[in-house]
Amino acid sequence: MIGRRATGSRPVRRRGPAELEDGVAGSADAAHAAALHLLTARARTRVELERRLQQRGFEPAAIGETLDRLAAVGLIDDEALARDLASSRAAQGVDASMIAVELRDRGVDPAVAAVAADAAVPTGERTERCRELARSRLAKLQGVSPEVQFRRLAAYLTRRGYPAEIVETVVDELVDLDRS
Repeated sequence: MIGRRATGSRPVRRRGPAELEDGVAGSADAAHAAALHLLTARARTRVELERRLQQRGFEPAAIGETLDRLAAVGLIDDEALARDLASSRAAQGVDASMIAVELRDRGVDPAVAAVAADAAVPTGERTERCRELARSRLAKLQGVSPEVQFRRLAAYLTRRGYPAEIVETVVDELVDLDRS
């Protein structure tokens, strides 16, 4: 099947399991080449690579050998990926709980995801980080009624994973509903 990329006009060839020949499906070298190709686009977790190689029709033995090879040379490192992704998402204002969920969705072990998320967004800093993000967002909401500011700001912070009690405290503090 040939499709189009969302951002460009270059066709992308998508392979299904039926396209791999018997010898290729069991080949660790072919699986290794496919995994390296996947890693050139972006860093991936072991689980993500395993899923993609399975989708392409490679046999479990070839996939396992490939993943072990890549891990041995450091091309698959879920802990490093989790730290980097957590740090990046924290810089975008995302809270630790949301970061941990994103990491788990990508196949990172839940314990590793929790450690990386907590390191990127320490518990003691959550309220202040939420407050700073809220102030920044509130500047973009000037000119709308306080009720709308309150609602939009609360929704914005909630989408970034901040707990309801922190969101309520910060929004109550920053939006004056009495000046209607």
